[in-house]
Amino acid sequence: MEIRPALRSAKVDDSAEMRAGSAGPYPRYRGRVAPADDKTKLNQSVRKAITLLRATAEDTNANVSSLARAAGLPRATALRMIQTLEQEGFLLRNPGDDRVLLGPELLRLARNTDEQLLLREVSRPIIADLVATVRETVTLSVVAPDGDLDCVYQVDAPHQLRPRSWLGQRFPLHASAGGKVLLASYDQERLERFLLEPLARFTPSTITTAEALRSEMDRIRELRYAFVIDELEEGLCSVGTGIHGQAGELLGVLAVAGPTQRLDPRRGRDAVDHLLRAANQIESVLRRGHDSSLFGVTARTGG
Repeated sequence: MEIRPALRSAKVDDSAEMRAGSAGPYPRYRGRVAPADDKTKLNQSVRKAITLLRATAEDTNANVSSLARAAGLPRATALRMIQTLEQEGFLLRNPGDDRVLLGPELLRLARNTDEQLLLREVSRPIIADLVATVRETVTLSVVAPDGDLDCVYQVDAPHQLRPRSWLGQRFPLHASAGGKVLLASYDQERLERFLLEPLARFTPSTITTAEALRSEMDRIRELRYAFVIDELEEGLCSVGTGIHGQAGELLGVLAVAGPTQRLDPRRGRDAVDHLLRAANQIESVLRRGHDSSLFGVTARTGG
């Protein structure tokens, strides 16, 4: 169902408070919310095996003795684990010089890892919880190969009045929460190239000057989220934040969207809190399950 302009009822003063960087009641987030401590009892043998794999990935001259030291294991124990991993194809011992290399099975698994698919699948349960909490539509957009944003996943709000489906769509970067998060990730040179093109006006609230957009980018970088009110479509409000990879690169954008009349200043503040927590959860899962020292091996080995 389309959000109609007639549904706009937020006061001008309230809308001003909700913009990113306003002096209103929205908190300034210097960093992500720290995840709760995980008290789960982990299998130490598996952890030692993973340590062996990581140490092998980091040392092109790794051998049994150096890997044993890296894992804090007796050499005989490390040798048995290396032999097991070799039998499964995860490690390979070079008989010529006693080096231990990453095996073909590990490289095959790394090549089959689709980062965007991984992000989408990791995000699904977290987005479901976020929608249940904020009761508004939540979208996940990923950074496409051409540098734009593609909406790849959406869970609708449990209301009759809600935004239409945006799956597969792209939005004007200067007039959408996700787009502004992407622009805020640009360096100065790239941002200036973007600003060479005219900024189209969609509503009276759309930012259409380079100076105003530059200021908005500074605020978004400081706050770590973007809030858009009636800029793309009158009566539509959205807040977005980035999901970042191991090296700090932007992988995607998580956004909450709904009618401006529902996302008033109080509910908007709550949405920001829950949105940032959800993004932090997704990043934490990606860090645990997609460690750069393992999934980056293809690039380092020329695969």
